[in-house]
Amino acid sequence: MKTQMTDKMRLRESLRLALALLGEGETVSFSRAVQESLQARAGRRPRTLAEIRSVCTRLIRVAPGLAERPVREIGRRDCMELLQRAGTPRQQHKWRAILHGVFEHCRRQEWCLTNPVELIPAPLLQEQEIRPLNWAELQRLTRLARCAPHRCCMPALGLMLWAGVRPAEVTRLHWQDIDWEESVISLRPMHSKTGGCRHIRLHAVLRAWLREYGPGQGCICPSNWQRRWRRLRDGAGLTPWRQDVLRHTFASYHAKHFHHFAHLQEDMGHRSAALLRTRYLSMRGLTAGLAAKFWSPGAL
Repeated sequence: MKTQMTDKMRLRESLRLALALLGEGETVSFSRAVQESLQARAGRRPRTLAEIRSVCTRLIRVAPGLAERPVREIGRRDCMELLQRAGTPRQQHKWRAILHGVFEHCRRQEWCLTNPVELIPAPLLQEQEIRPLNWAELQRLTRLARCAPHRCCMPALGLMLWAGVRPAEVTRLHWQDIDWEESVISLRPMHSKTGGCRHIRLHAVLRAWLREYGPGQGCICPSNWQRRWRRLRDGAGLTPWRQDVLRHTFASYHAKHFHHFAHLQEDMGHRSAALLRTRYLSMRGLTAGLAAKFWSPGAL
């Protein structure tokens, strides 16, 4: 026990000396660190930058004096107190990720010795089951999409439903991103949520759906997309709309029919199967027969 205490004291002294030496260098405030961090991420999507800016602005607002405080003086306890003000575990998770990114930039610039957020474990998130659309809901949605007022929504609906493309990702896709010969949909880094490139299999049912719509060019989504998309959902009686329900529907019907988690993980763009198994798969009321119909051209 005495040896352990001695080692801890030596470590604390080493850190104290290191911080003292660091104090002779440039002093950077938290507000400046945030701005520098944003500039370093200038290539990221505007929505991502706006979210980082919004969270950091809120952190400064709830913690008086944080804006001008040198980042090298902000420790683990300070960061823990900031994260506790986030409210829900999901908000804490987001705040932690953004705060970690700011301090990681500071560490690389040698404005602080360590990243204090690394020492804080990420909060455990209790994932809630999201039920996929049932057969009656799918029929209402696809039949209405074929009607003249909503027909322009067909391509985007198909890509979300039979390829698992995220709602924000589909707004960035163009017809040229669909390779008919290779039967893949290409999401380039500027398209995907995670910033990585992925290829999604173009299944026969989606190919037939897109062919039914006819040849297209330019953007997949029509002008005034959000308004048109909301009208289609409301017209199909799918209110309130469950966020990402089409992506969940794709994953559940895919797993039930193909039983190939590796392919599903690739198409979804997940780094591991953990999120897929804990959040995206819901088999309640989903039979093998319905899953087979879902992937059959012309069944919907």
